[in-house]
Amino acid sequence: MFNKNKQAVRLSEQGVSVGFVRGFKIIFILFVTVSAVAWSVIKITDPQTLPITKVRALGDFSFVTEEMLHKALSDGVGQQDDIKTEIDILENKGFFNIDVDAIKQRVETMPWVKQASVQRVWPDTLIIEVVEHKAVAYWNNKGLVSEFGEVFYPDKETYPKALPRFVATEGLVENCLRYFNDATEMFAAINLKILKVKFSPRQALTLTLDNDVELNLGRQNKLYRLQRFTQVYSTLSERITLIERIDMRYTNGFSVKWKQRQAKGRLYNEVTSGRENV
Repeated sequence: MFNKNKQAVRLSEQGVSVGFVRGFKIIFILFVTVSAVAWSVIKITDPQTLPITKVRALGDFSFVTEEMLHKALSDGVGQQDDIKTEIDILENKGFFNIDVDAIKQRVETMPWVKQASVQRVWPDTLIIEVVEHKAVAYWNNKGLVSEFGEVFYPDKETYPKALPRFVATEGLVENCLRYFNDATEMFAAINLKILKVKFSPRQALTLTLDNDVELNLGRQNKLYRLQRFTQVYSTLSERITLIERIDMRYTNGFSVKWKQRQAKGRLYNEVTSGRENV
């Protein structure tokens, strides 16, 4: 009986020892694993481990330059005329800890940039793809209008030459673009171009053509009046250089203001008819 109790105690002690060793091994393995993971995280986020050494800019560039991109990425660090190298711009930034969203937002603050995308390419490359605005008109002497009706404000030194001009209150830029596009399409057949699109505060539309004639379309039925103008233009084309303004705000006709009083004649009486509308 005594021997049996002694054996039981010995077995119990052995079980405790085995359990302790087994628990210690588990804790040790967990410690080593956590330490390895922590070390790996620290190591891969260290810019010296996988530094960005190449920056590639993609896109059809007309106004955005590499120097502009470098300045944007440098976040204003350094002198205005001190263009940093690609590696300097990304100093203290590695493959895993570089903030591509912040770079995208920074690049998209550039006036000529419509949108940008930024991606990392293993193991050391950053690719920035840029889509530029395409300017179609000047906006109120202080900005440009894109083909999608967006107003942006680059330096005037970068403005393209010989664009049409949109003059209107804020909020009417899309109206200007829509009627400019419609009129441009209609005028192609009669070989006319538009120099200026102007909306009054009451949204009356006036176009200035490349023959210096002002075309008054008023506030109503603008497309219909444009169509009527294209239909009667052949009647006026031979004397168009004598005309200052054409007013299409009539029910069944239009009026003409001549540059010189003596230019008035039979033609003026024939083309003026109907009641003036707005």
